[in-house]
Amino acid sequence: MAIPSSSAHLFLLSFFTLSLFLAISTAESESELELVADLRALQSESKSGVIHLDDRTIAKFLTSPKTPRPYSILIFFDATQLHDKTELHLRELRQEFALVASSFITNHNNSNTKLFFADIEFRESQSSFHLFGVNSLPHIRLVGPTAKSLKDESEQMDQGDFSRLAESMAEFVESRTKLTVGPVHRPPILSKTQMGLIVALLLIPSPFIAKKIFAGETLLHDPKIWLSGAVFIYFFSVSGAMHNIIRKMPMFLVDRNDPNKLIFFYQGSGMQLGAEGFAVGFLYTIVGLLLAFVTHLLVYVKNAKAKRVAMVFAICVSFWAVQKVIFLDNWKTGYGIHGFWPSSWN
Repeated sequence: MAIPSSSAHLFLLSFFTLSLFLAISTAESESELELVADLRALQSESKSGVIHLDDRTIAKFLTSPKTPRPYSILIFFDATQLHDKTELHLRELRQEFALVASSFITNHNNSNTKLFFADIEFRESQSSFHLFGVNSLPHIRLVGPTAKSLKDESEQMDQGDFSRLAESMAEFVESRTKLTVGPVHRPPILSKTQMGLIVALLLIPSPFIAKKIFAGETLLHDPKIWLSGAVFIYFFSVSGAMHNIIRKMPMFLVDRNDPNKLIFFYQGSGMQLGAEGFAVGFLYTIVGLLLAFVTHLLVYVKNAKAKRVAMVFAICVSFWAVQKVIFLDNWKTGYGIHGFWPSSWN
């Protein structure tokens, strides 16, 4: 029985359309697999697993492929010329970003193909910075599979979350991608060889140290050492030294208007330099030492006139030191401290 010509034409057209659709789908699938393979190759070339992107590779992996892409990319925007700006913490944040990347790859046995970590440098890729609309650093963005507009549809990490470093970056990834980063693997402070060497150095003199301890002839038995340690801890506490260590604050800044001038006191409550913390801590320490002198040493002086002179001196110096602290606080923050007399004195 012969097939009608119209049915034959319809059959051939359907077959051709289906074949073309399958060919296009296969080509797109192969193209996506090639992109993933290229990303994995670039990832394997990096020690930390962070892929270095530029304008060309941004176009290759993000702007040119059709959405949805089979992967997401978390991008750290960097500028090497700003690494000396300690208030930005770019160098430290870049290291923390690399920790998250290496930990993610390790925790997934180097088999993940859904998320890649990358960085991009300003001098090399200014057009890409403009494409993302990045005008301030530090800056981290997640480009998801469906993001077409890199500026409007990619997700920016809140700059307020950078304080928790790698852990906050991992939480950002998990909340946006629904992928599990896993524990962040930080390198040990000391290697096993260094630890063994330290233990050996401690064991060698241990018999002599034990003999000195039992005989009461160590520095720990000297009251002056404990007194000096107490003064140091007091100064360390009131000078903001821990804040300087945690935030890695500089002791001073160079004046932008005059490079030959140094700024030791920063006016504004947003930042505290190391020098101003030490200055205020020194004033507090003076008051504390004078108080300790009056309550622990001056009481043993038998001469009443000498006691009065010492007391007046301690009060005047303490008043001057506290006045300086109040003045600096008012100059820095704008807040004033006012005294109030008893109502019965009015």
